[in-house]
Amino acid sequence: MEYNQDFKYAVAWNRTSLRFVGLWPEPNDGFFTKLKGWLGAWSIFMTIYLPQSTLAYVNWGDMNAVIESLSINGPILIAIIKIIIFRHYRDVLKLAIVTMTKDWNELRSKEEYKVMLKTAKISRIISVTSTIITNTLFIAFVFFKIWIGMQLMKRTDLDPRLSVGLLYPGYLPFDSRIMTYFIPTWIAQCFATCFSMTAYAAFDTFVSCMVLHICGQLAVIGVSLKNLINDDVKVDSKVFWIKFSEIIKHHEEINKLGLMIENSFNSILLPQMFVCTVTFCLQGFAMITSFIDPSAGEISIFEMLFSIVYVFYTVMHLFVYCYVGDYLSFESTLIGQSYYKSKWYELPVIKSRSLMFIGHRARRPLLLTAGKFCAFSRNLFLAVLKTSFGYLSMLLAVKQEKISDT
Repeated sequence: MEYNQDFKYAVAWNRTSLRFVGLWPEPNDGFFTKLKGWLGAWSIFMTIYLPQSTLAYVNWGDMNAVIESLSINGPILIAIIKIIIFRHYRDVLKLAIVTMTKDWNELRSKEEYKVMLKTAKISRIISVTSTIITNTLFIAFVFFKIWIGMQLMKRTDLDPRLSVGLLYPGYLPFDSRIMTYFIPTWIAQCFATCFSMTAYAAFDTFVSCMVLHICGQLAVIGVSLKNLINDDVKVDSKVFWIKFSEIIKHHEEINKLGLMIENSFNSILLPQMFVCTVTFCLQGFAMITSFIDPSAGEISIFEMLFSIVYVFYTVMHLFVYCYVGDYLSFESTLIGQSYYKSKWYELPVIKSRSLMFIGHRARRPLLLTAGKFCAFSRNLFLAVLKTSFGYLSMLLAVKQEKISDT
């Protein structure tokens, strides 16, 4: 499929990441490309999620060990579900890409092109920032785990089935210290980590890219309404109805695309919001516990920095959804005011009244929701952080009580 240069500018980084994990919908995909996503999800489940879940069950009485397993397993499970959802809604992605390509290929005025380019730049900034942080976090994670593994390898009192030296603590059905098992398992976990982090980030950045494209098109419709009444419209009434009908059709197409994206992907956004809340809480608990609990051992600056970056990575993706959701609601509502900026007062009553249809439609703005439970907005982001701090305070109180009892 041939893509417009401006379209490539907006989605290039998303396309590269999604193609890496086999989730970019191309019409001429080969068998291996279609299978890559499923193989990646299976490898993540077998090498990371399952051993971690088993370890959490084995260590159920150890609060710190269970929290460590859950803080990693939550985002891992979300990454697996994201891969499955992207594969399931492949046709929706194709339709969205075709619509976006068509919008970029149409002739636009300088003002319309400017507002489209504005949202494209925001989308690109989000994609580039997310990709850089994802790759940096992956490299830091690998080196961090190698360093931790070297420290653990010196101990002789550990159960060899507890994946000593591997990237993830897990309960395995073999002795992980034997090189015949250790090396293939380490490589498989490294690949699964890269795959899961890329899929997790690429899903969020591409959904935000599609939502921002809708915001750009809503802004274009607003510009079209503002410039609707000109000399041509005043001279020939048919010109008005032709232009106005084109605006209405474009508005309906964008509304349908927005609803399609919302209905397809809102199911994963609610658990992601929950996981983000829990991860922020658990990672904060792990860091603070290392200071207040003498039995937890000392925490190095490297460990603390890694935990902070990991929390920032998770929270950043939630903020992106809140930002684009707020932007979408604002732009879809703003259309109801756009025709007031035009010279509607120079039109006959029948024509000026017809503009009110746009205003009435804007009373039901497009929303990006978390499982139809709540709409993403900047206020929601603050509420999630507030809730996380509340859960963190509760865990610290329980931990402090246990320390006092001992």
